[in-house]
Amino acid sequence: MARRQARPGWRLPACPKPLAPPLRGGVVLLLALLCAAHALPLAAQEHVAEPLPLLSTGESAPALTDPPPPPPPGPAESLPDLLVRVLSRDPQVRVAQALWQAAEQRRLQARSRLGPSLQLTGTWGQSLDLEFTGPLDRRTDRVEAGLRWNLYNSGNDLAEFRASGRDVDAAAQDLRRAREEGSERLTETYVELLRLQDLLPGAAERLTSVRRLVAQVQRQNEAGKASDADATQAAASLLDAEIVYEQLQADFLAAREKLAAQVGTEVRAVMPVVLAPAVAAVPGGVPGLVQAAQLRAQSARERVRPTPSLLAPRIDLEMRHALSDRTLPAQTTEQQRSWMLSARWDFPVLGENQARRNEAQRRAEAAEAEADRVGRGVTAELQTLGARIGNAERAVGLLDRQITQYDALVRAGELQFEAGRRSVAQLIQLRDSRYNAEQRRAEQAQRLLSARLRQLSLTGRLLPALGLGSGIDEALLR
Repeated sequence: MARRQARPGWRLPACPKPLAPPLRGGVVLLLALLCAAHALPLAAQEHVAEPLPLLSTGESAPALTDPPPPPPPGPAESLPDLLVRVLSRDPQVRVAQALWQAAEQRRLQARSRLGPSLQLTGTWGQSLDLEFTGPLDRRTDRVEAGLRWNLYNSGNDLAEFRASGRDVDAAAQDLRRAREEGSERLTETYVELLRLQDLLPGAAERLTSVRRLVAQVQRQNEAGKASDADATQAAASLLDAEIVYEQLQADFLAAREKLAAQVGTEVRAVMPVVLAPAVAAVPGGVPGLVQAAQLRAQSARERVRPTPSLLAPRIDLEMRHALSDRTLPAQTTEQQRSWMLSARWDFPVLGENQARRNEAQRRAEAAEAEADRVGRGVTAELQTLGARIGNAERAVGLLDRQITQYDALVRAGELQFEAGRRSVAQLIQLRDSRYNAEQRRAEQAQRLLSARLRQLSLTGRLLPALGLGSGIDEALLR
């Protein structure tokens, strides 16, 4: 009997499942081998890899996602312009400004305690008095003026006044620090948006060049000059270029929305950050964070009084003068004016005075330690920034040279590809290498700018370098 040949599209019946009770081991093994022998040719025929569909010359490349919406109309905005709009409304700056005003009012209170206080006393009432003549119903209507002056209070009032002045200066530095930190937050987003804005044209140019390459390879493939593998590799390169471009678009939109949320309004196209060279070249400087901590340490030290002051008396001067007295019936004696100088020593038996001095001393030590901690942290970060800035500067210069070399290589590679002396894979690799160099260059430029801005902030010169003054609202401090 002739063996039936397997035709395309025709399948052998599936091997039957073993029945119960199980057959003997040899029979089962034989059936399995027979099923495998019939299934191998069919499986090989069914799993032949089909070539990927090629794009015809008339078919357009896959459409990109919608381009990001353009920024609002108007000229591009610089970083200082945005900071001028934002800093006055920044919550941290408003808090620091209110605390500065509160510290100024405390200083005025401490100054007021150094001077005298005027008193005006009015007495109106009725009383039943008993005198030699008998009971009297007396009505009192008396007004008198007075002056009370604490001439000496163990130096506590003067020390408090001096310390409150330091507190005002520290609050002013806190205001400066708030402006510096608000500027840093906005600058970080601004620099990231600037990096993405600079990368988008390169990614779009790469996508356009890859599309041209795909169309060129398709024409060569139809003419028999390029293989299917070359066309497939070109199509895969196009997909990679589209993915990268769409990812950059998404990151750009996210960065622009974040900057708009920080500013409070829509943001137009951003401009490169330009630092004042005269300010950026000035060495030294102290940030508001460090100065505020140092001033608070000085303020706490001012409040520590010497031990002999615990034994000093409190000396008060009090003067009174009657303005009017219509007490009926009149008293037999009437005091028109008086003055009194008194000295008083207070010694709490449970040690309150010594405990108050010890508390002030411990607070001063804590403030000095905090100032030292902040200063060390700033110094340590500044030491690392120098190496980072130097490395980023060298990297940017080398990458500029590398991009120039890749430009020449890509132009030569395109000519060699048209002449048939370079493959599609080599040309794609050249273009990808050039784009990767552009990406690294943009990242190094962002790293360099961020490190420079951070260095200016840590040395207290960020806002002057951006043309925003000293960082403290001069009109507020008048």
